[in-house]
Amino acid sequence: MVTTRPRGRPAKDAEPAPDEEDVLRAALHSFAVHGFNGVSVRTLNKELGVSHNLLYQRYGTKDDIWRAAVSWGFGRIVARLEAADDPQSPPLERLRSIIRAFVLVSAEHPDLMRLINVEGGQHSDRLEYLTDRILGPETERIRRIWSAAVERGEAKDVPFETVFFLITSGGAEMFASRALTERLFGEAPLDPERRLGYVERFADLIMDAIRA
Repeated sequence: MVTTRPRGRPAKDAEPAPDEEDVLRAALHSFAVHGFNGVSVRTLNKELGVSHNLLYQRYGTKDDIWRAAVSWGFGRIVARLEAADDPQSPPLERLRSIIRAFVLVSAEHPDLMRLINVEGGQHSDRLEYLTDRILGPETERIRRIWSAAVERGEAKDVPFETVFFLITSGGAEMFASRALTERLFGEAPLDPERRLGYVERFADLIMDAIRA
């Protein structure tokens, strides 16, 4: 039996839905750039070119979408840090490997640091979710490595939070604040071909600073 295609454009519900990764990447970018209150589910649906209720059906509320995007994005950081860490290596070697992995993944996904900058300025349920579920456990794991280096007399006994922000802000902010970097220093610092060299020099600088 021969069927004919209905006239007119197909309904949006009939169009292929975007991949999960594409949805979460787009959501993470929007939340990182505009902040949670500056994003609407309607806008996200429009940007993705999908029906107005697809995200509600797939994830639920805007809070649910935010949590899904954050878990997906920051899960990439945690996975990279854990993959780069060799528990059998000396503490300082482990720290250097973690620093390298963190800066590399931050350069590849600058929206992660942008979102931290947005959410880190005030207390909220979202910040609790981000710290308690994701950043807190990984930070504590790295703190234990740091403490082992201090106990062995290999690292300076300084507050860990100082080292934490030295690494995170010092290593990743250049990529998160891309417009500022371009205005002050041009494209060169952001050139992907120079990225690995930058990461190596940054890791060496931090290790020289914290080594006892």
